Amino acid sequence: MHKNVLWFALAVTLGCNGNSDSDKESEGTADERWEGQYPGECNDVADNDGDGLFDCDDPDCEGAPNCDADADADADADADA
Repeated sequence: MHKNVLWFALAVTLGCNGNSDSDKESEGTADERWEGQYPGECNDVADNDGDGLFDCDDPDCEGAPNCDADADADADADADA
């Protein structure tokens, strides 16, 4: 009988880690999050994925309209003029 109780306790412990799959999705860990995952993140002056890179400096925002390389070059040319 004691073996059955121990197996049950082990099964409950392993099966109940406190996080369901829906909890994991809402937490958005750094492995699951990326800059630009949601609209506006590539120009909100925030490090949305916590990797230390902000907006257009984050490779995840490559191709975002406000991170267009041509637009940056035009802005730099205008500033130099």
